Amino acid sequence: MDSRVLDVLTGVASLLVFIVLLIVLPDLMKESIGIAYILAFVLFLITMSGAGYIINKKIA
Repeated sequence: MDSRVLDVLTGVASLLVFIVLLIVLPDLMKESIGIAYILAFVLFLITMSGAGYIINKKIA
C-alpha cells in the first residue's frame, strides 16, 4: 500500500480515537474534567506517534 494512503488512514483513525476519548473520558472522570481532556490529548499523541513509528518500520 502507498505510504501516503497509510498516513491518511492512520490520521483518520487517530482522529476518530481522539473524538471518542473526548466524549468518553470526561464522563468517566467527572471529578476532574480538565485532566480527562489532557489525558485524551496525550493518548491521541501516543496513537499518532505509534502509527507513525509502525508506518516508518513497514516502509523501511
